Amino acid sequence: MNLRRRLLSAVALCVVLLTAACSSADKVTDSTSASVSQSSVIATDTSGGAYTGADPTVDASESDANSGTAGVPDPSAPAATTPVPAPGGGDINQTVPAVELTTNSPVELTQTAEAGSGVKISLAGIESVTTVSELPGEIAGPGLKITITVQNTSAAAVDLNNVVVDVQDAAGTPSIPMGASPAAPFTGSVQPGASATGVYVFTLPTSYTNPATVVFSYSTEAPVVLFVGDAK
Repeated sequence: MNLRRRLLSAVALCVVLLTAACSSADKVTDSTSASVSQSSVIATDTSGGAYTGADPTVDASESDANSGTAGVPDPSAPAATTPVPAPGGGDINQTVPAVELTTNSPVELTQTAEAGSGVKISLAGIESVTTVSELPGEIAGPGLKITITVQNTSAAAVDLNNVVVDVQDAAGTPSIPMGASPAAPFTGSVQPGASATGVYVFTLPTSYTNPATVVFSYSTEAPVVLFVGDAK
């Protein structure tokens, strides 16, 4: 009887030892599986499906740098820009000859200036205004509103899209052109026998002194005209 109890006790002890050994093996397997799962993240998308991808905690640029592909352009990618020819022809390698402008002798503010080829310029009006700044670089303050008339007595239309008007005081200090109303610069062209009017507004320098010089030019092929006189 005692021998039988001893045999049963020995069998029970073996069962306990085997169970403990199996439990330890399962723990090692679980630990190995956890390590493997950390290197390949399984995520679930919005539709419920699972996909396996790279670890999202790793920065993409770092991954590219490690792989040696960072900064390498894709030869199959389309060009960033498409070359477009210049509207007026020519290219960046073309040398454009310098144009020497001719400046006529100044006339009084109330006189008519000859700009060549049957084009006549006159100042229809000059009045003091308080300018309003709306665009970057503009400065509000005391200024001038200058109304200019271009009369075309030639046989061809005269392009006015490139008109340039400038105002300087006695010291040669330039005034600041303003784009806000009532400014209405020249656009388009003036037909033969017709006239056109443009309005230009300037803020005068704080140290302004008379006389003022109004500079007008409409083409590099035509002379620059000057009007000189007390503007305020």
